[in-house]
Amino acid sequence: MIELATPEAPQLIGLDWGTSSLRAFLIGHEGTILGERNGSDGIMAVDSETKDLRGDFSRIAQVAIGTWLTAHGPLPILACGMIGSAQGIAEAGYIDLPADLSAVGQQLTAIGLDIGELHIVPGLQKTATETTAPDVIRGEETQLLGLLDPERTDPTTVILPGTHTKWVSCQGQRVTDFSTSMSGELFGLLSTSSILSRLAEPTDDFHPDAFDWGLSVGADDPAAVTSSIFSARTWALGGRLRPEEINDYLSGVLIGAEVTSHLSTTADSSASVIVCGTADLTMRYTRALHSQGRETVDANPRAAATGLFRIAEQSGLVPTKENSHA
Repeated sequence: MIELATPEAPQLIGLDWGTSSLRAFLIGHEGTILGERNGSDGIMAVDSETKDLRGDFSRIAQVAIGTWLTAHGPLPILACGMIGSAQGIAEAGYIDLPADLSAVGQQLTAIGLDIGELHIVPGLQKTATETTAPDVIRGEETQLLGLLDPERTDPTTVILPGTHTKWVSCQGQRVTDFSTSMSGELFGLLSTSSILSRLAEPTDDFHPDAFDWGLSVGADDPAAVTSSIFSARTWALGGRLRPEEINDYLSGVLIGAEVTSHLSTTADSSASVIVCGTADLTMRYTRALHSQGRETVDANPRAAATGLFRIAEQSGLVPTKENSHA
């Protein structure tokens, strides 16, 4: 007879292990988050020329979760993200579209580390056709599982903003399509390494008027976005844009073009829209969607932790209500 843990007892350690960051969650009964730690030791913290790959990743994990293991004893450890890529500790593979997220837990990859066995979540992939390029998701599949209500079967568009923003079409918990936009990376490059950066004055303040102006410029002609980008320089030279407004204008142009393009080609007009990213990016994409008359649904800010727990239930790493007895 398997007994469910009490609400205070940890059942799982979940890791969202990306390229440049590592988020660790101590998860209890029914997915309750008992502890959370954020660090900058992503997979790039390990030298690609290392002779001890498992040892190096074990040391990073020990720093992040070692005290939890000491306090609570051995716990299942489940990780998603770039840790399962060719640059991580082991390639966890991909699930082809259409992908049923309720079955992700049946395709985990297990790797032995000094701290215990690490189970890694596979990504999703879209194969190429005569008219479309291949595409991949790694890490976001777990967020999706945490965002999508298992009881709903209606269509949903999920936007996961970041360096490489994902636009995902779902039917219930079934992923039918997705595409990737590099607007975030383009913004980073343009705002730090291009001719535009010489006029811009970086600031933590948000300038809504400049951003909204950029949104309208980008949305007006998404196909001309490379020309629209240059207007950040010419409007600044003419004095219409102040130095501290340039980056928000540029952000608006890029997001406005991206959102307009995807609303016309990718997003189901009848589908509800979920936006889940950092607070700043979520605000920007939500503002862009609202400017075009699309309503958005509030997102679970810890969707990755929720998704990791659901995958752990699928795989049997933690007990479920159905196979447990009080």
